[in-house]
Amino acid sequence: MKRILVIGCPGGGKTTFARTLGGLLNMPVHHLDKYFWRENWTPTPQSEFREIQNQLMKEARWIIEGNYSKSIDNRIPNADTIIVFDFPKALNIWRTFKRFIKHFGSVRPEMGGENKEALQWKHLKYIVTFRRKEYLANVRRLAGTKRIIVLRTPKEVSRFLASVVAQAQPS
Repeated sequence: MKRILVIGCPGGGKTTFARTLGGLLNMPVHHLDKYFWRENWTPTPQSEFREIQNQLMKEARWIIEGNYSKSIDNRIPNADTIIVFDFPKALNIWRTFKRFIKHFGSVRPEMGGENKEALQWKHLKYIVTFRRKEYLANVRRLAGTKRIIVLRTPKEVSRFLASVVAQAQPS
């Protein structure tokens, strides 16, 4: 695992997971929210956003975290491992509310544009209408024979991270 994508529906814990995994593997972590969002929640134009991703992917080792479906076809071919968070909608919504309360009035370090944490209806609607099966099928289609790890519960996330720790231990 040298070029890892962490993707899936918002609210699943991808950011925290990527940060933890990066620490365990001693790899740089790039949170796409940092590059996509500008001041006042203004999005970066898609062509520029893709170019930023291309620059990040020139590194020999990386973890890139974030969904951004419009450019996923640009990232998957450059990854050797794709980790998909495929949690139930209720958990994603709960964690989104929890994150909002935890970071209310502050700027998360992985967020671009110095934007304060916000809870927006369109964001919640995206989570509610997120088509998990179709999303995963598209990822599998784009990935071909690349390694895909699907994590469906917090327990599976914990087990995966424990396996990374175990593999890093000298025999």
